[in-house]
Amino acid sequence: MSDSKIKFYQEDEIEEIVLPDTDAEETAKKQVISTSTADEKIDEENSDGDEVKSEITENKEKNSFLFTLISNMGEFFCGIILSCLKLPLMLLITFGKFLWVHTKVFRDTMVRIGKAIFTAITSPFVKTWKALQRTRRKIKQAKENGDTRTVIKLYLLIVKDSLFGKRGLIVTLFNYAAPIVALVFVISVVGYATNTTYAIKLSVNGKFVGYIENEQVFIDAEQIMQNRITYMGSEKTIVMEPEYSLEMLGDQEYISRYQLVNKMMEISDQAIEYAYGMYIGNKFYGALVDKTPVEKKTEELLEAYRTNSSPDEEVMFEKEISYVPGLYLSNSIVSTDEIIELITSKKVEAAYYTVVDGDSHYLICEKLGITMDELEALNPGIMDEDFVLRAGQKLLKNQEVPFLSVSISRTEVYDVEVPYDTEYTTDDQHYQGVNTTMVAGEYGINQVTAKVYYVNGEETKRDIISTVRTKDPVTEVISQGTLPPQSSHYSDEEINANTKYIWPVEGGELSEWGWWDGGYYGHRGVDIVGYYGCDIYAGASGVVSYAGWHSGGFGYLVVIDHPDGFQTWYAHNSEIFVYEGQQVIQGQCIAALGATGIAYGAHCHFEVRYGGERLNPRYYVNGLPELFAWGY
Repeated sequence: MSDSKIKFYQEDEIEEIVLPDTDAEETAKKQVISTSTADEKIDEENSDGDEVKSEITENKEKNSFLFTLISNMGEFFCGIILSCLKLPLMLLITFGKFLWVHTKVFRDTMVRIGKAIFTAITSPFVKTWKALQRTRRKIKQAKENGDTRTVIKLYLLIVKDSLFGKRGLIVTLFNYAAPIVALVFVISVVGYATNTTYAIKLSVNGKFVGYIENEQVFIDAEQIMQNRITYMGSEKTIVMEPEYSLEMLGDQEYISRYQLVNKMMEISDQAIEYAYGMYIGNKFYGALVDKTPVEKKTEELLEAYRTNSSPDEEVMFEKEISYVPGLYLSNSIVSTDEIIELITSKKVEAAYYTVVDGDSHYLICEKLGITMDELEALNPGIMDEDFVLRAGQKLLKNQEVPFLSVSISRTEVYDVEVPYDTEYTTDDQHYQGVNTTMVAGEYGINQVTAKVYYVNGEETKRDIISTVRTKDPVTEVISQGTLPPQSSHYSDEEINANTKYIWPVEGGELSEWGWWDGGYYGHRGVDIVGYYGCDIYAGASGVVSYAGWHSGGFGYLVVIDHPDGFQTWYAHNSEIFVYEGQQVIQGQCIAALGATGIAYGAHCHFEVRYGGERLNPRYYVNGLPELFAWGY
């Protein structure tokens, strides 16, 4: 009966235990054989105690099952780890082979680098592999020896090393995670410190008023407050003693300089009211309880300048007008009527007028709308006899402008004349110096688009955007006379010892005085009439510096430079008998009397000049009649 029990135990153990590989089967067989042998010995020695045998058999069955389960789990765990390590090793080997085959030029270098990298990467795996192999052998040996305690101990050792060893999962994760956590912590601390806002806690005269960004806010606010106080001319000031401390700003916000002004006004002992401070530019002009009427009036002032001629037209005041709400001293409050009267008033500013060709004192006064005395008062000495108006000269004038200057900008489209060219041909039917227009020149036209800027209606700047030619100019053709001048024709006039020049017109009579002697304003020569075509003589010897048409209104003009630096001018001629650069002598016929240019009737306009200054001919020419008795 004991043999059948032993057989039953062996068969049950064989049926219940399934080993994962051949080594496990052999081990199990050995365990069965050794167990059978041990049982037989026990049965022989204890044949008399059936109950003892039965108890021993049950204990062995339990120990054998637990031992087999633990040992199989240890082997299985080691096999999984080995399989996981095998795949990356195979990938590294495949990649290394690829590099070896395809990098012949840098093979040696790549081999050295590859070995170093391979060693660095695989070293932990190799060490782990060897450790697992050693542990596996120990487990196998312990199973062969039936040492269950050692198997369990090795199994726990594997778990411990896998999780907490130098290369265990937890240690590895900690080694990687710790720096990351530390970095995140440092970044968080730095971010918190960076984003933390610090502010200056401000107390004035011992009372807390708020948080400011910097001390300049208080300085600006105090200046604004003092400006409000001193508007009415009072010398009284409000003393404000600040106290600063640095604090971390939480939910509170900075206060602006204008908010600070209001708070400081509140803690002062002055009578204050809530109003709108009116500023033109940066200057305070008073506080308004109701700003609506003033805003309406300023809009009306701007509307008067709007033309709506351009979609981009901009009309605004040169100085910005702003209304700052807040607390103001009661004596700074002004009425809306007072402010409206101020902004609609006018003021006088100094300005300048630029003299242009053809200007005279009379014409300038007419342009400026002032009297001769007013022009003299603004420009002392302008009426002196030796004062000469010259183009480009600046003359002071008074200009009345609005209190609120208005700036305007708009795009304008306009036409501009294009100068024409002049061609010259020869004409053997006229004397030298006589030019005849064969084809009148015509100006071309350019259409110009420009951005134009005005201040109070006067242009200050013009930026050209585009120019388009709409009409081409027509070239002027002038025929020039080639007949030799009548140089053999001379005057019988004799020079007076007290003068420089002979009477220039044969049989001519004085028809108009110069303005010095009672002639019309701005007339700085004398007009001598005679019959059309009569001879005009050189007042003295010299060189012809100009002979031809003068576009400034003189018509055909002859100018002679004399050796002493003086010049004589002969204008409105019908013909010219000399040419530029020609040497002439006193009394030589130089031109024929006419009415060319701006002239009313045939006459010779005669001038004497020195250094560009026009002089009174009465002191230099023979034959002028006696002046009127009243002293001109």
